[in-house]
Amino acid sequence: MMRPLLATLVLATATTAAAAPAPASGDLAVRSVEVRPSDPVVGPSGSVRLVVDVVARGADRVSVVLEPGRAPSGGDEPGGEPGKEPEPAVTPSPPSGDAVPVPVPVPSASPDPVVPPGAALPATVPLPGLGGLASAAMPRVMGASRDGRPVRRISSGEWETWRFLPDKPLSRWYPSGPWTVTATAVNAQGEQAVARVEFNLRRATEIEGLKVVRDGDDVRVTGTLLRVDPVGKVDYRPFAGQRVRIRFRPAGSSHWKTVGEAVTRRDGWFSARVRADGEGAWRAEYPGTSRYAADASPRREV
Repeated sequence: MMRPLLATLVLATATTAAAAPAPASGDLAVRSVEVRPSDPVVGPSGSVRLVVDVVARGADRVSVVLEPGRAPSGGDEPGGEPGKEPEPAVTPSPPSGDAVPVPVPVPSASPDPVVPPGAALPATVPLPGLGGLASAAMPRVMGASRDGRPVRRISSGEWETWRFLPDKPLSRWYPSGPWTVTATAVNAQGEQAVARVEFNLRRATEIEGLKVVRDGDDVRVTGTLLRVDPVGKVDYRPFAGQRVRIRFRPAGSSHWKTVGEAVTRRDGWFSARVRADGEGAWRAEYPGTSRYAADASPRREV
């Protein structure tokens, strides 16, 4: 059974013009865009709701849009390619996990957040058809309400935090991989400041059936790596062609070390024979990719 890592992670701040001089006090600017959880992981069922905080000044209104794909370059709009999602690369990326959203502290000078009277909930957008991963025109996930106002607005001096709760939670039916959050701040003169930040939406993986058998001076470690079915026909399918690390922790130690690795077969099964180094605990770890989350098996004492 998958054991999600609970953590509070914040994405790096995105700025509109890093090379431009710092804006004068009171000028329109976006200081940061934060997304929680910063590395959302979706399983075969359920969904993950995001919280987006935009810190801006000089803005009369702020809106956010979440789209599959990387941040634009050369003026192109972000977005995922239509049709079937490609298979992930074997190259691992840092482990990820679900995170528990943590509210932004309300400044003591304004203990109650200012919520505009009659603020509407965010506008709804349809989910992609459940028969595939993405429709030809992938809908955006809007963060602004129908009248362009955020769910919550917190003032702290000249900077304000605009909090958005995107109306649609992310699930396995949305494309995995890179997503882009675009925040647009507009002042009374119609000037705009735009900031973008990226996150990865990952599908869950699971290492099951780990066995550790001592054979003389060696230890044989076997198991099966599964991933959330990318086409949605079943919950999990075997995950082939992925590198799995074999980890060992000597008895009396708190440090895990990598002692070997294996590559999964078409049926997800892997096997590794490594030199035994006394008694201790063994486990297998999958480091994850930009589309699939990391996982670690339960440990086995041998």
